[in-house]
Amino acid sequence: MEVVEVAALEGCDDERSLLWLLKVDGVMVVGGVTKKRKRGHQETSKNNKTNNVSSSLFDISSYPKTIVCLHLSLTVCTCLHETQIVEKQKRVQQETKVSTTNNTCTTVGTSSDCSTNVGDPWMIKKVLTKSDLDDNCRLLLNRDLAKKWVVPVVDKAKAANEGVEVEVFDVDTGFPLSLTFKIRPSNDSHVFNNTWITDFVDRRSLKKGDEIGLKWNEEKKRFDFSVLHRSDDN
Repeated sequence: MEVVEVAALEGCDDERSLLWLLKVDGVMVVGGVTKKRKRGHQETSKNNKTNNVSSSLFDISSYPKTIVCLHLSLTVCTCLHETQIVEKQKRVQQETKVSTTNNTCTTVGTSSDCSTNVGDPWMIKKVLTKSDLDDNCRLLLNRDLAKKWVVPVVDKAKAANEGVEVEVFDVDTGFPLSLTFKIRPSNDSHVFNNTWITDFVDRRSLKKGDEIGLKWNEEKKRFDFSVLHRSDDN
């Protein structure tokens, strides 16, 4: 605790006030006490009543984190500790709200596509469905996530025609692979195909309910791939 300023103020009706400005854990605290003067106390001159009072002591607006203690205690009041707890709770709630806002998940039937920026590097996550593993020979991506994370890093015009081959690195096994990203104009679906079944489904023994993740590696100019969770049936 650091004492910043202390000032005495002579008032009317035989009263004397003592005001102080303290700095506790980086927080400015204003407090004060008032008491009656004893009879016969030497009167001070009117010009000296406020000479020792700094205007900054009363300029609370100049301290963005000032707490005014109304208990007028010369010790560190408990209201300061309680106020710091409340402020900490507010910060946690705000951070949680931001985290929830930045977390985007879309669930369709048994398929779940998720993207998050807070504490999770995987831009695209998907719980695999039967259609991702059968003769369709493609991984169907959530349209919004594909437009946000895939389309900006590929040739969109080419993707809408013959498709764009992209490098994919399996971070779990250390295998460099590739996939073809294609946009199907007929239904505006966004898929990864070509070697999806052979190099990913068969090689990694992927099953329905497994969750996979994809993220763009800006430094390597490739997509990183990982099996994030295995289904309970595996």
